Amino acid sequence: MTPIPRHSQIHFYKDGDIELLVEKIIFRVHKNILTLSSQFFSGMYQSATPSVEDLTAISNTGISIPRVELRGDAAPDVEKLLSFLYPNTYFEISWGDVANLLRLADKYIVETLTTACVAFLKRSYQEEPLQALKLAEAYQISSVYKESSKLVLDDFEKFFYEPRNLEGLSRSTQKKLKVQRQQYVEGLNKLYCVTVDRRFPPLTAEHLRTKFEECVKDICTFPFHSPSYSWMKLHQVDCSKHFECREELRRLKPFIHEKIVSFFGGEYELLAWTTKAPNYDAATELSYPFIELRDD
Repeated sequence: MTPIPRHSQIHFYKDGDIELLVEKIIFRVHKNILTLSSQFFSGMYQSATPSVEDLTAISNTGISIPRVELRGDAAPDVEKLLSFLYPNTYFEISWGDVANLLRLADKYIVETLTTACVAFLKRSYQEEPLQALKLAEAYQISSVYKESSKLVLDDFEKFFYEPRNLEGLSRSTQKKLKVQRQQYVEGLNKLYCVTVDRRFPPLTAEHLRTKFEECVKDICTFPFHSPSYSWMKLHQVDCSKHFECREELRRLKPFIHEKIVSFFGGEYELLAWTTKAPNYDAATELSYPFIELRDD
């Protein structure tokens, strides 16, 4: 026996003038809300006409309301979409919803929902960087792709330990991440080799040379530290309390920056959007390697 469709408990408005059927749930809504929100719904309403069964079911009211079945969607997801669109209901995007909402926003061309989902990812990508990277690639969100890649690269072993973690990432993105990680490891090896040979950096102050070599030994000993930690340690080498080191340290820092960039094979950046945080301090913020959303 075929289940009888039932009304949505949230979005079934008596004065609605179009019905959406999703998994045996009927949403009676308003065409003006849909057409103002979505190009897809606008075109859909213009072509929607009531079937004979629908007309029979509502003949006692004397009103014919077109009904359209939305296939391939889950009723709870459509309910959340409508809760986003309607001003009388409140819905807050979460990690449990953002993937489905981005899919619906893309499918039905709801630009305001896409914008809200992107804003959520920008606020929250640090909580789930791998998930954010997958969604950013799937929906071509270049800013989130770049920022989430920084955190994935910074904790590479954690994310790449389980092959199933990579499901949903294209081979292209996986390759970019692995290449960037390999460049980092090779950079550490180069740094270690030239340091133990005492050809880099050309320091005359024994205390400063010892300080620098301790730093290099720390970051180049397996298991390797994260790229952001290594970058911070190298750029914070300091012994300015020693008078004989001050001038040499002033000349050393730009030299370190130039060499490390050449060794690691790319630029490092702060995380975007952190400068707006209330406790932001540029001097203590970490810098990260990254990949970008583009065709290589």
